[in-house]
Amino acid sequence: MIAPFGPGSIYTDRHGVPHVVCGLDHWYKRWDPASGLVSCDAPEEFILFEPRLVELLRVQSLRMPPDFRAVRRGSSPPPNAGLYTPALRFPRWYRHSKTGQLKRFNLSTQRIERAPEGGRWLPVRFVAACRAGHLTEFPWKQWIGCQCPGDGELILTDRGGSELSSVRIECRSCPEGSPGRTGKSLSGTTTIPANEAAGDTSAFADAGIPCPGERPWLGEGAREACTFNLIGALINQTNLYHPITMSSLLLPDLTLTDSEAIRIRNAIDAMPQLAGTAKFLWQIHRERAAMDMMRGDLAEHGLEPSEETLRTALESLFSGSGSTAAPSNGPSSPELPLLSFRRSEFNIIREKLDDPVRVPDLRVIPSAVPTALESWFCRVNRVERLRETRAFFGFTRLGVQIDPLDGMPDRALHQLFRDPPESPMQRWLPAVRVFGEGLYLELREEALATWQEENEEWIRGRVNEAFIRRLCGQQQVLPPLGVADWRWASRYLLVHTLAHILIDQLVFECGYSTASLRERLYVSNDQTAPMAGLLVYTAAGDSEGTLGGLVRLGHPERFGAVLQRARRAAWCSADPVCSENLGGQGAQLANLAACHACALLPETSCETINHGLDRAMLVGTPDKREPGAFAEFVNGFAVALG
Repeated sequence: MIAPFGPGSIYTDRHGVPHVVCGLDHWYKRWDPASGLVSCDAPEEFILFEPRLVELLRVQSLRMPPDFRAVRRGSSPPPNAGLYTPALRFPRWYRHSKTGQLKRFNLSTQRIERAPEGGRWLPVRFVAACRAGHLTEFPWKQWIGCQCPGDGELILTDRGGSELSSVRIECRSCPEGSPGRTGKSLSGTTTIPANEAAGDTSAFADAGIPCPGERPWLGEGAREACTFNLIGALINQTNLYHPITMSSLLLPDLTLTDSEAIRIRNAIDAMPQLAGTAKFLWQIHRERAAMDMMRGDLAEHGLEPSEETLRTALESLFSGSGSTAAPSNGPSSPELPLLSFRRSEFNIIREKLDDPVRVPDLRVIPSAVPTALESWFCRVNRVERLRETRAFFGFTRLGVQIDPLDGMPDRALHQLFRDPPESPMQRWLPAVRVFGEGLYLELREEALATWQEENEEWIRGRVNEAFIRRLCGQQQVLPPLGVADWRWASRYLLVHTLAHILIDQLVFECGYSTASLRERLYVSNDQTAPMAGLLVYTAAGDSEGTLGGLVRLGHPERFGAVLQRARRAAWCSADPVCSENLGGQGAQLANLAACHACALLPETSCETINHGLDRAMLVGTPDKREPGAFAEFVNGFAVALG
């Protein structure tokens, strides 16, 4: 429900019927035969509290998607029983399996009537969308110029060819010789204009068919004005829905030393319903009201802190002290909010944290760096426990959002609610909380700088200005706020590709699948506070769980061997073409030496959707290994296992 099937996505059920997942107005409601959808008994049960994340997204709280709880016969129903996440029938158009006739149903149609002539009503596989996020039916009648009242007698003929020219629509009720009766193929309807800002138009726009601004996930009649090009799409194509998510790791406040205040802080963190309200009161400078409210609930749990202790705990929790970089680790120049958000984690996860009372959901144990790797790695930390909160705050269609935080929270609330909450106290977004484990690696700054200096000419030959602009155009890579240069680009390509190569090798060692492992990159070329770290972790709430298989590989006697076996990344079945510098690879030309045979991972594993990769930064090219940062491993360097 967070990704990839959040509100606004098309989900096909086990019977092959596509639906659009409803907006947040429809959540936390149960079906009553007499009254329809009614609110559940206690929606506050699903509230999550993650101060760093709600502050970044500018909402009041986060809520978990409702889980379904069945009512057993003869027993009392559990709290919030019978909750579904509603979905509406979309697309509405269905095609007769024998005659090709089209028939339109409603979003709320629960059962499809029996089809005549022994056939079946099957959902059409074409819809239409625009870059503003709207989703609508394929404009069958407008596309062929049908003027018939109602839905007419539309016939969709699909000859099964590999191109859309083999799919044709016509209206049998239109007069002979009219455009509607002659019909038209769907050729060209799914072509996305290269540059809409420059005036490029779609086939629908050329035919005078505007985007109607429909938002079917919010119900019938949820329309708004739109000036973007309407573009045809298949219901299962991958770019029809890009969820926008943000995740946060739980961070402690290392400046808090009072043991009693730490205990109170952790207790409040476990009270998400009250903590969110108290945080709002604290933000509007009603500290006394927040303290009085929390004091009563703490007393029910046997905690009666002094006023000074309670104020210290609330100040630590609500002011973001734990996420503020220490002065010694602060950057010398301003950064993007997302990069500052990531730096907060970097400053903490690189240090030892082994106090379950002080930090119950984050345990970081430094591991000795294998002797043969000391020249490149300064830290190898075993993250034996971590808590991650993943929030969903909107989606894009036919492209990825340039700046995910732009216009927050109004943009997300307008997209996900038919009637967005007006009060700041009522603003919320869906999220999930998962626990996991991971390995944190940090490259030695001296080695990285030496490598860049010795291979400057080679690096600049691969990473030119045009490539750097394309790379910075992918907002997920968290580029510097100022001008990015070849030093930042080569650093990013090195760290990111190392994460992919390591994940690709770890799946053979730790027992998790590739899609279960995720990366978290910490990259900055700041002069006073550079970052070159990566976290490979798994965090899931399902039966796969986290059983220590990843953490154990961080021990020095295992990690060196794992990295040695990752030498196979030096060769790709697509070489030498893959390693050649042809100006860029991938959908946005933001990769160099990276393809599905070597460095690309499932999109659930990569935080940039496989952008910003170059295997040559690690292992060089087949004809020139020396410039690669880890070329010595490729050349047969033996890794000491101790």
